[in-house]
Amino acid sequence: MMTKERYALELSVLQQKLQPNLYRFMDTNTSEPYLIMAARTNRGNIYTLRIDLEHFPEEIPVVTVLNDIRNCSGRKLDQVSGSMHTLGLHRGHTRICHYGPGSWTPNVSLYKVYVKCRLWLEMYEMHLQTHRNIDYYLGHQR
Repeated sequence: MMTKERYALELSVLQQKLQPNLYRFMDTNTSEPYLIMAARTNRGNIYTLRIDLEHFPEEIPVVTVLNDIRNCSGRKLDQVSGSMHTLGLHRGHTRICHYGPGSWTPNVSLYKVYVKCRLWLEMYEMHLQTHRNIDYYLGHQR
């Protein structure tokens, strides 16, 4: 669970990097805190990310896209897929891969998680345009 000091640090970074209307910490005094973030892609599309914070920063936070996410053929991205960098559904929404276990440390900030998710969204939109899997653009970290 995130300490008060870590929360203050994360909030400070987000305040420096993003407009205040793009994120909101939710349920911070419960056992299921989360962060809601708006992410605008280079094409101008807006997606809403939910970052679950129950075990942050010790564990990789679960990130879901609250928008309806479908592949270039119109099929919902609701399965675990290495080529699409998805991890199935969580709470009914597409869970995306942003950090692997080998690259996660408790020092990773929520802003860095956001940046990785923005990159996923940009590659998702490339997938919609080119019909190439997200893995074509991102690859997998070893």
